[in-house]
Amino acid sequence: MNLSDETTYWLIFDTNALFQAYEKKADFTIFNFNATFENVIDMINQLDIYNQVTVAIPSVVWNEMEKQIIAKHDELLLTYKNTISKKRFPEYSIQENSTINYPEYIKIRIEEYKKEISEKLNKVIEIPIASNNRFKSIVNRAFDKLPPFEGKDKKSDKGFKDALLWESILEFALKHRNSKIIYYSKDNAFGEFLLKEFTENISDSSLFICKNESEVKIQLEEWALEIDKYSYQPIEDFDENKEIIDWLNSGDFLVQIIERDYGFVEQGRLITSTTAHLVSIDNIECLNKNEDSKEYYIETTLRIEYNLKDGGNISEIINAGIQVEKLEDVVFSVEDVYRINEDEDESET
Repeated sequence: MNLSDETTYWLIFDTNALFQAYEKKADFTIFNFNATFENVIDMINQLDIYNQVTVAIPSVVWNEMEKQIIAKHDELLLTYKNTISKKRFPEYSIQENSTINYPEYIKIRIEEYKKEISEKLNKVIEIPIASNNRFKSIVNRAFDKLPPFEGKDKKSDKGFKDALLWESILEFALKHRNSKIIYYSKDNAFGEFLLKEFTENISDSSLFICKNESEVKIQLEEWALEIDKYSYQPIEDFDENKEIIDWLNSGDFLVQIIERDYGFVEQGRLITSTTAHLVSIDNIECLNKNEDSKEYYIETTLRIEYNLKDGGNISEIINAGIQVEKLEDVVFSVEDVYRINEDEDESET
């Protein structure tokens, strides 16, 4: 078989799969992706397919994450200054360092991180921004309101970044024929329409859009079986988080996030009741722990249903960041819930 005919495997990340929740835990002296990145890398390595599967981070994603950390740094630094100016303790002495140009500072940290992840076992590449040849396609999407420009409010100017990212992936796939691609994105703009478009334009390759780690795991296992069915071993389920996962799937969790007013669900006189449904668990990270308690940061996808006075109902899909505390190794308590992505889908029945 000709070398060019061999199947190549690529795993591409969207920004929302790698985003850090700086509200709850923030270290602005460094740059890194969230725990999801390492979790997926571990899956690839456990399946022993790190020589076949290349991890790809689009330039659009790198640029967006750079802008995100700078914006969050500026916001939280101001909050921090206001806090320390109003409170003083004899046990602590806080001194302000000399002023730095943070955008320049973090750009260096990002380059260091790129080098760090590229020197490890896994192959990591950067997908360049779509060339000028794709500009006409982006313009047509905007005018025709085609995905991913089609947001919940149907505004054609919403989704330029997603369109640029999608065109970058299409151009990449056109240059890497006979490929199998996982695109890990929690964005609801990427769905059946774009899968159909990919198939029509690149018939000799396949694309799998995964919205959580479980879907990525399933697809990677299929690839591993395909690559070498004789040495294939499925990923062992790691039950470190089994207890909290069981609780997240319980009624207690769903009741807590609605009954406690965290301000992340819609309120109004036309809404008679609200219920929450867990769609997926996307990330679990232990922030702090001691003898009496543990603090977790969890990313989930939720479906929120609103029952209306006129008998109808409205539902929306949201990505939520949730802070949970486990007390005395027994009780789980939701401490905060907030939206981490405003590109929700909304439907009415």
